[in-house]
Amino acid sequence: MDPPKGFSAAKMLAGAQTLAEAGADVIDVADSPMARMRMSPWAACRIIQEAGIETILHFPTRGRNLLRLQGDLLAVHALGIRNVFVCMGDPVTIGDYPGATDNVDVVPTALMRTITASFNEGSDRSGASIGEPTSFVVGCAVSPNAGDLEKEVQLLHKKIEAGCSFGLSQPMFTPEPLERLRDAYRERYEEDLMLPILAGVLPLVSSRHAEFLHNEVPGIVIPDDVRDRMGKAGDDGEAEGLALARDLVAQLRERAAGVYLMPPFERIDLAAEVVEAARTP
Repeated sequence: MDPPKGFSAAKMLAGAQTLAEAGADVIDVADSPMARMRMSPWAACRIIQEAGIETILHFPTRGRNLLRLQGDLLAVHALGIRNVFVCMGDPVTIGDYPGATDNVDVVPTALMRTITASFNEGSDRSGASIGEPTSFVVGCAVSPNAGDLEKEVQLLHKKIEAGCSFGLSQPMFTPEPLERLRDAYRERYEEDLMLPILAGVLPLVSSRHAEFLHNEVPGIVIPDDVRDRMGKAGDDGEAEGLALARDLVAQLRERAAGVYLMPPFERIDLAAEVVEAARTP
């Protein structure tokens, strides 16, 4: 879910409760997605958790120096948030404030190592004590559709070595990209990829939606047969997209540790339907 654009969190909280009632285990909260100004995701996570629903906080390195990164981590932990998804973050040039600074002091793998090897051991990056150790669980991004799969598995290996405990993939529309990623990892490192991966599932709502994602969004590849089905569906594109998402969830049941649902256009109702289908054996 995305945090609200204003300070009222009622709609977001209602959506989170709807998803939880449908069977979602955890709500993933983005940090200024597409570099557009929204409420701090820490506050959003805290509000959702106060309703008894576990969260994952997106924690990008974008726009934060090393001093602020560590202070933010302490604040997040003090708020009771334990699951952090460490990523680079969308570049500010595509968002509301393209003139804002986009400098970073550390890449995601370095921040993961800071969390797992320093903060979770009771010290900051310089080795100074922070008192009690933190108890963060760190997640990372996984790109099964990466153009250079060899480079992707090498980066993923570094993330695992940095202490990453789970991965969230970009949207997939068939299980094959995940299988190719596992095969490439096994070939490169002569061992199975044991990192639990939550496979990204994004229900399509129309042929136009499918074509836009396929042609305009880096990292998203929608196979020809899926786009053909959406094209033939016409005005029934939303129903067809839901059917495709349900079928994909069924195929992923034995291939992934779980599914990471991305509501299209903040359509919580569509995501809830797929969650309910995922909960059905």
